[in-house]
Amino acid sequence: MKGKGILYEDDDAPIKLMDQDDTMIASEFSLSLIGKVLNPKKQNVEKLLRKMPSQSGMEDRITANDLGNGKFLLNFTSEEDLNSVLRQGPFHFNFCMFVLVRWEPIVHDDYPWIVPFMVQVIGIPLHLWTDINLRNIGARLGHVHVDTLEVAEGRMLVDVDSRKPLKFSRKVESKDGDEVTIEIKYEKLFKHCSTCGMLTHEKDHCPSVDMRSRLQPQPERPGIFTRMQAPQELAQRHTFNREQGLKLHERQPYASRLESSARQAASSRYYEDDRKYAQRTYHPAD
Repeated sequence: MKGKGILYEDDDAPIKLMDQDDTMIASEFSLSLIGKVLNPKKQNVEKLLRKMPSQSGMEDRITANDLGNGKFLLNFTSEEDLNSVLRQGPFHFNFCMFVLVRWEPIVHDDYPWIVPFMVQVIGIPLHLWTDINLRNIGARLGHVHVDTLEVAEGRMLVDVDSRKPLKFSRKVESKDGDEVTIEIKYEKLFKHCSTCGMLTHEKDHCPSVDMRSRLQPQPERPGIFTRMQAPQELAQRHTFNREQGLKLHERQPYASRLESSARQAASSRYYEDDRKYAQRTYHPAD
């Protein structure tokens, strides 16, 4: 209407998505793996999808889809092929880790984020080396697959959240309050940040390092006026040294200055006497 403003709805409100039949979706993607690269600066999804089926020897049995935002889908024709690929994990491309898990109907920006690592714990006191303690340690790292626990070796399969930094050491405590540091090793771990422990970048691109460097006070560069004053200061120093030399001469004792003047006068007289003697004794040839 004339004179009336147009009323717009709030465009920032989330758009509602309608669900389909869950059974149909579960059947369609039951033989699919969903993946995500963790270091987009070093990993190209298109190149990964071209290389991975050939590496697994299943070029004719795998179809791949690029889902955008660093995510992709691998579709298999059999459960056996799907599980044979999963057993090859954890996965890496261009020496950086990437996520690859069985597809689930999860709605989240970060999905998928789980990387299953075979983890080895080193340094537990022998009298406390038990399956219960190993499970408790593994539970602080992620979800432990209890059926993979190897007590003698201190190994277990742990689902690690790639959104969190890896922990390579932890403090453990006995019931008496005594502490010891244990070491944690991740098998098949490739490039990661040695500063913060994240899988999403390397040390050279660590945000925490950039933040610390920005917080550190930077030395001030000399301004143009400071640089212009430097030659003037040098000239002033030379003038000062000359003045100090004159003052030093003026500070000499009066007797010393008389003695010096007398020596100079004597020297002049001796020179005049020698000149006259030379004139008397010199006889040029006729």
